[in-house]
Amino acid sequence: MALPPWTVDLLRRGVADLARQATDPETAQNLKDQASKLVEELPRVAREKVDTILKQAEASAAPFRDAWSGATSFQRPQSLINGSGNLSHPRGSGVAVDPSVLAAAAQYLMGDCSLPHDQRSTQPVERFLTDGCGTEVQVLVVNSFDSGLSLLGQCGRRAGRILVPRCCAVPLRAGDPACLADELQRWTGGSVREVGTSAGITEADLAGAMGGCPSRSFGGQRTTTLVRLPLACCTLDAETRRNHGVSEVVVAPTARLLGGSSESCCSAAELIRSGADGVLMGGSVLTGTPGMGILIGRTEWMKAWEEDPRVSMLQAPDAMIAMLNAAALLACDSGLPVDRLISASESNLHDRAERLATQLSGIDGVTSATVTQESATMSAESGKLPSRQVLVRVNTASPAVIVERLTKGDTCLLVEPSDDGIAIDLRWITPDQQARISQLFSAAIH
Repeated sequence: MALPPWTVDLLRRGVADLARQATDPETAQNLKDQASKLVEELPRVAREKVDTILKQAEASAAPFRDAWSGATSFQRPQSLINGSGNLSHPRGSGVAVDPSVLAAAAQYLMGDCSLPHDQRSTQPVERFLTDGCGTEVQVLVVNSFDSGLSLLGQCGRRAGRILVPRCCAVPLRAGDPACLADELQRWTGGSVREVGTSAGITEADLAGAMGGCPSRSFGGQRTTTLVRLPLACCTLDAETRRNHGVSEVVVAPTARLLGGSSESCCSAAELIRSGADGVLMGGSVLTGTPGMGILIGRTEWMKAWEEDPRVSMLQAPDAMIAMLNAAALLACDSGLPVDRLISASESNLHDRAERLATQLSGIDGVTSATVTQESATMSAESGKLPSRQVLVRVNTASPAVIVERLTKGDTCLLVEPSDDGIAIDLRWITPDQQARISQLFSAAIH
């Protein structure tokens, strides 16, 4: 008995899609085993057709499987487990991008698809953000956060000027002393002027910087742009600022796309809803995407960029934009991987910490493993989150030596040394990652 053509096509597309998303050998093998059981129950002719489908799916998934298993020629990166308690650790967050976000980019990376000419690639994320911002917005995705800064710097050229509040004279990124004004000046060489005091900025400061003359409209964009960080001290009333003809862009290296701003993190939607004309943010674990630059702005303000020749040079490829669209959909329901880690309760973390302490106590060379209650952080400028740590003391080597050893090998475990021992913070560690810690620790202390 032959299968109907529509059934064969459905099986082919379904199995191929699942195989493409199977990025580790174990999942791929489970998929193949389950499909084989199904095949055994089919008639001979149908079995042959399904077998052909499986072979085609396996061939299409081979590059993904080989890259995961290290069979390809390029150098395989380390797997990262972040037990430092700092989500913005210089080595990385240790939080993986959701599989659905990776799958969104797969079709574009395969090179056999494209969007219709009359459709904007950013339409999905713009729709989500328009609902969250309360006004119509457009999104421009560039290949890095620094690319976004270089675009903003154009506001200080061509008869334009950029004003930066002096209270924003803080390092823009962890580990880099450069401030916002320094970065804008470095990338463009345009007119960048600091205004106000270290305590904040007032309307009088703004008027003084402009010589008492309101800004003019230039090419659909105001010639004076206030570029600031998401700090309360440099916030001006939107109506007051617009009376002077000044637009405002908030630069947030680490921020969420949607949701309300809080002590621990700000969101682009809330910043625009509060009056900002635009927000430049970096793609990160908080957006659920790889690194990229995301410029979000009110539609009338964003129109000025449509004629800028630099945009086509800096714009991110469609695969990256597809990942942002998929991540925005997850963010609408707080379904990003980092959201699940943030929502973990203290009781859950405490139970997991006690289990890990028991496991580590059984390793030769470990003298004690106790649970502590220090806070974890999302970024250098954000608030803190309650967390649990396992403080491990050993008698085989100094804490600094153990910490260094844990960063070697195929898996890098980021932990913090102290005079008392080695602290493993569980806030940014998934249960699956936690299951590997005992083995890593055992290898590091011997």
